[in-house]
Amino acid sequence: MRYKILFLPLLGFLLAGCSVISKEIRQEVDRGVTLPMVQADPDAFKGKKVIWGGIIVSSKNLPDKTIIEVLQTPLDARDRVTDKELSQGRFFVESSKYLDTFVYRTGKEITVAGVIKGVTTQKIGERDYTYPVLESLEIHIFEPWRPEFIYEPPSPWWDYPSYPTR
Repeated sequence: MRYKILFLPLLGFLLAGCSVISKEIRQEVDRGVTLPMVQADPDAFKGKKVIWGGIIVSSKNLPDKTIIEVLQTPLDARDRVTDKELSQGRFFVESSKYLDTFVYRTGKEITVAGVIKGVTTQKIGERDYTYPVLESLEIHIFEPWRPEFIYEPPSPWWDYPSYPTR
């Protein structure tokens, strides 16, 4: 019984601190708002707070803001990118702060909490594309996933001397 008393608060503490987005913002977002929904009816979602993420396609600094183009991907329970093959499209992130384009460069994973400003239409190649635009509240970037090095101890047989063969 004593272990349950110690374990449950520890488990609650670990689960509460899992997301990369602050608790205050997570409480205000609408998790049901998806990228295709905003593309289809932008006025219905203007002003809603969302958490979206994906892979940075490009970033550029303008005189008054930084714009990041993101290829959307699903997020896991920690609000980190999961399956890069299940994208629902692209969106723009606008920040009034200066964001260094070397730090926010192509290929990095990003999670953004922001307010939907509306949509803008730009070309991808020869085709017009409707980009939802988020005004950022919080941004977190991550290095692209790399396999974690796992130490494997050497075989117990490695230090036995080999016998000479004639």
